[in-house]
This record gives sequence, C-alpha cells and structure tokens, in this order.
Amino acid sequence: MKKEIKLDGEHLTLAQVVHAARGHDEGDHRVYPTIKLTPSAANNLRDFRRGLEVCAAKGKPIYGYNTGCGSRKNVIIPAEEIEAYQRHYIPAHCVGVGKPFDEEIVRAAIMLRVNSFAKGNSGVRLELCNALLDLYNRGVIPVIPEKGSVGSSGDLCPLAHMSAVLTGIIDQKACYQGQFLSAPAALLEAGLKPVVLQGKEAMALTNGATFILAIGILAASDAQKLLVYSDIAQALTLEAIRGEKDAFDPRIHEARNQLGQIAVAQRILELTAGSERMTETCRMIDLPHEIVKRDSQGNKLPRVQDAYSSRAYAQVAGRPDEVINEALEVFKREANASTDNPLIFRSPDDPDDFISLSGANFHGEPLGLVLDGLKEAVQSLANISNSRFYALTKPSCSYGLPPDLAGKTNADLNTGHMITQYSGASLVSENKVLCHPASVDSIPTSGDQEDYVSMASISARHAREVVEDSTAAIAMEILGACQGISLTQKDLGNPKLGHGTQAAFDMVREIVPPMDDDRYIHTDLQKVIKLLKSGKLLQIVQ
Repeated sequence: MKKEIKLDGEHLTLAQVVHAARGHDEGDHRVYPTIKLTPSAANNLRDFRRGLEVCAAKGKPIYGYNTGCGSRKNVIIPAEEIEAYQRHYIPAHCVGVGKPFDEEIVRAAIMLRVNSFAKGNSGVRLELCNALLDLYNRGVIPVIPEKGSVGSSGDLCPLAHMSAVLTGIIDQKACYQGQFLSAPAALLEAGLKPVVLQGKEAMALTNGATFILAIGILAASDAQKLLVYSDIAQALTLEAIRGEKDAFDPRIHEARNQLGQIAVAQRILELTAGSERMTETCRMIDLPHEIVKRDSQGNKLPRVQDAYSSRAYAQVAGRPDEVINEALEVFKREANASTDNPLIFRSPDDPDDFISLSGANFHGEPLGLVLDGLKEAVQSLANISNSRFYALTKPSCSYGLPPDLAGKTNADLNTGHMITQYSGASLVSENKVLCHPASVDSIPTSGDQEDYVSMASISARHAREVVEDSTAAIAMEILGACQGISLTQKDLGNPKLGHGTQAAFDMVREIVPPMDDDRYIHTDLQKVIKLLKSGKLLQIVQ
C-alpha cells in the first residue's frame, strides 16, 4: 500500500526522507510513497511568488532574476529576456562527470528541494514544485553524474541535470520503468510535459546543497544503524574470546563523564547479560589452541585485561555515538531550511510588501564539516572492528580459538578466515584515504566572486562510501565472531551466550551455518551484509 508524505517546509523528518528515497517492500517489488504539498504550503508558494513580483516591480536588480549569475552578477537582463535566460542557464550548468548517482539519492534530492521551496522564500511558482513532485510520483528519475559540484553555490551542476529533465532538454537522460530515455521521451512516457521556467526559477532550482544533504541523510541514517551493529560485533567477539566484563563496568565510564562512552558500555553489558562464556569459570577452561600461562604449581593464571580493541571499545565508540546523532540533528534542520539566493521576505512594516535579500544559504560548509566528522567517526568503528577480527584469527590473542578460525574438517588444508580479515583490512585502509577532510579545501571559482567554496559534495560522497565499506568490515567481524563461538562451544561445555548475543548469533546462524571446512566465503559474507542492511538485526536491541 502506498503511503503519503505531505510537505510544508517545516516538519519533514529524516525517516520520511529515507522512506521516500528507498521505499518499502510489498511482495516482490518496491513501493514508494506519494509526495504532496500541504494546502498551507501551496498558499505560501502563491503568496511569495507574488512577493517576488512585488520586488521586481520596484525596478531594482534582483540577483538571478534580472541579473546574470556569479561573476556576471552586474549584467542586467531586460524584462523581455528573463524567460529566455532560464533556457540558457540550465544547459550551461549541465557539466557533470562520473557515474550516475544512485536512484535513492536522486529521489531524496527531489523531495528535499521541493520542501525547501515550500517555505516560500525562494519565490518559485506552485506549478514548478508540483512538476518536480510529478517526476518523483510518476517514477521519472533523472540520470545525474555524481561529480562536478564544489558545494557552493549549492549543488549547481547536479541540480542542473535534475532540472534538465524537468525542462525536457533532449540531451539529458532519465530512467523511466527501467529504461534510459531522453528527457523529452521519459516525460512523454510518464504522461508529463516539459516545464517552461519563469523568472528566478532556473537559479532557484540549482541554489542549494541539496544532493549533499540527500547523501548525508542516507549516510548518517545508515551510520546510526551501524552503531548498533558495531556494538553487536564487539559483544559477539567478547563471547568468542571469553572476554572480561570489567572494562564495561559503569563505574569506570561514569568516572570519565563522557556520555557516549557511558551509553556504549551500558549497551555492551545489556547485550552480554547472562553470558556463561564470559564468566571467570569459563575463562579458566583450557582450549586446544590456547597458549596457557600457569603458576609454579601448574595452575592456570587468571587473565589480566583484554587488548585495547575490546577493552577500550566504549572509549573509542562513545564519541562516534555522539557524532552520528549530532549529524542527524544538523541534517534535520537543513531538511527544513530555505537554501537559495536571493530570498524573499515580507516587509516588517507592511505585510503586503516584500523585500529581496542576497546571502549564501546555499553554501555547503555547515554540511561538509559535519560529513567529514561523520566519516571519521564511522571509520573508527570499522578500524577497531578489524583489529578485533585480526585478534580473533591469532590463538595468542584469541585465548584459544583455532588459527584463522579454520574448521576442524581437513584442518591442515583449511585457510579459514585468514583472507576475510585481509579483505577487511583493505576496506579500512581505503577508508583512511577517503577520510581526508574535503571541507578544509577551497578553490576560487567564478572570477573570484565565489572565492571560498565548501567541497562538501566530496565530503558527502566519501562519507557514504566509508559507511558502505564499514558495514562490510563489521559484517566480517560478526561472521568471524560467530565462527569462533561455534568452533569452541563444545570444548567449553556449551555455555550460554548473553541474551542479546544469543539472539544475534541465532539470527546469523539462520542464514550462515558454521564453517567446518573451507567453502566459498563470499556467499556467507554477502548474506551477513544483507542482514545488516535489512535492519532485522536491530530487533535484538529494541
């Protein structure tokens, strides 16, 4: 059943953006919501369009309406050529390169641009907003190259490609019902007509950090889930190595007074509550591969502290917990913001009078800084996860797990998870390159009129890739930890897992059996990655 989302420029939630981008499953196909403007938003759009006309009638220059753009800001456009200027503007901005954005990003961007317009300050027509929503609701997805934006003045280039579909530029491509068609053909197939843009609308369509925001919302939403998966991975690894709970004692974390750290430690204790593998008794049981240290009487010595990758997990993951939630809050505010230039406002002295103010609400820096922080936070989760996975493969670090987590059938021939850990190491190493903060860079553009740009589009694309690769890296640890548990349960007398870890272990084992003999691991890994992306594993902490 199709759901409906109504836009008013004020109350859009990030969950609604994610739903609009990704839809939901109904049987064997995806269903996307219908998006509409509220009646109040429609009235707002009509009112502020009239406001733009009031401003224009005063005969003063209005940037992007009766002037050129960027370094051509002082070029005055005669009234009779304003509509023609819109036709020049869009194709000249279509210079994107690289592979196309995923469709989910384009869907989110269309929705976000309309919601920004719904506030009224851009002064665009109601008809333009409805035409954009028609693209979404009819399933016409512009094919938009992902590179070419410097993140100021907004995502000029990708938004121009979106607008090229709206206006029916023949060289622009769109996807409709699985077919890649020219923009005019796609509109025709969907029963739509090209839009003829009026004054200021070409610039309004492109003046916003809209694709940066769309990518950021999806990446941060995925990162929020990844926080949970990271906790589950750590908890399963603690079960596999019969780790010590003392490191997660609340007294330690309250003594440091870092809120994220306190929350993470508490979640680990909740996931492992009731575990018999993590008791002192179970740790004292010898495993065949364990390097055992004994006192002079031959008694096994108690363990003293696990390695940092487990013992310091709450300290490492605590700040990412805060960073990801802070990013979501910034994106929520941006999703309900006017991000255009100039903006139209009511006169404070006369409600029937309006003024036009030029500024830079399109600038991507507020998002770029957040996205650079987001990718660094997520990378720290993936990096420490891979360190734990490496420890799982070494008996000297894993307290007796078989070397490389290899199965016992044909033991001398098995490689186990040696190369799975290599693959994870490759991912987290590449993440380190992607974590270079793009927002610290700037290159002057537009004849120095736009002399400080954000490069936030690069931050956004890299953040999304870091989240994607980190999901795979953490899936690898989950796969390896479950293997370690399975390989040692019998030797340890089948002790119980914690309440949360047992549920997670069972969910993984429903799709991936223990590996007693080497097999094609790629299939197992993809199943676990799919499990994480489905969100089903979140159920164990709800």
